[in-house]
Amino acid sequence: MLRWLNSERSRVVLGHTATVPWYQAMLKTCHPTAVRDVQERLAAARRSEGPTLFDIIVDIIRDHGPGGDEVEDGVMLELA
Repeated sequence: MLRWLNSERSRVVLGHTATVPWYQAMLKTCHPTAVRDVQERLAAARRSEGPTLFDIIVDIIRDHGPGGDEVEDGVMLELA
C-alpha cells in the first residue's frame, strides 16, 4: 500500500503551472518523433488543459495496481 499524504496539496503544487516547465524540459531530450506530441501537450498545459504532473504520476502508480497493465506488481495507491 502506498499512501500519498497531503495529496491535495501535491495536486495543487504539481498542477499545470509545474507541468509547463516539465514539458519544456522534455522537448530538449525527447526523441524527434515525439516532438510534435510533446509540443501539443505543452500547449494544452499552457491553456490549463490536459493532465497535470500530479495526474501523470498517479496514472503511472495506478498502472501497477488493480486494473493496470502491470497489475502483478500489486501496488495500491491511497490518496490521503
